[in-house]
Amino acid sequence: IKQRVRFANGQPQHVLLSGDVMYDNSLYFSRIADQKSDIIERLGLSPRAFVLATIHRPANTDNAENLQSIFAALLDIAEKEQIDIVLPLHPRTRKMLPEQLTADLLERISHTPHMKIIDPASFFEIIRLEKNARVVMTDSGGVQKEAFFFETPCVILRPETEWVEIVEAGAGVIADADYQRIVEGYFHLVDKKVNFPPLFGDGQASENILKTIIQYLE
Repeated sequence: IKQRVRFANGQPQHVLLSGDVMYDNSLYFSRIADQKSDIIERLGLSPRAFVLATIHRPANTDNAENLQSIFAALLDIAEKEQIDIVLPLHPRTRKMLPEQLTADLLERISHTPHMKIIDPASFFEIIRLEKNARVVMTDSGGVQKEAFFFETPCVILRPETEWVEIVEAGAGVIADADYQRIVEGYFHLVDKKVNFPPLFGDGQASENILKTIIQYLE
């Protein structure tokens, strides 16, 4: 979409709604990730049949109540749904688990085969996990947006989000670190058809920008 507008100096200028170059980037590297990473096969996962969870923000990891609520919700979803929860664990989060979680919760986690706690995932591994998950549950801003790019619904483990358009589109639910809201958010997303409108363009933002610059200079 191109528009002619006038800036403060009175000169007409072009404004281009180009799309998001981050979307371009994600699509490009997702194709490479399919060739470079075997994490789905290595973990014995089936596409759209597992949950990807990432937790790293101090507001969650350094707060015992928050971390316990999140892990209790993940554990109950895993056991009730008999669905694998893949959790690439940030070193900081791993360090905090014995300090913040109750002994009972830690024991339940360690004895639940559906809780797959793994080392931090590489760039290509996280892309493959995002694009193959049934639902993403995260407190990461970047992972929220990438989940949308790959048409994966997202439960947001924060009280707010930078990407309000994802929530407004119905592809994300803000649950914070509240046990009930996390569980309800998960079932809300898996029990309905989630739409992913083209909020971030068509994956051609870079080309659109360059073409417009060339046309303008000519």
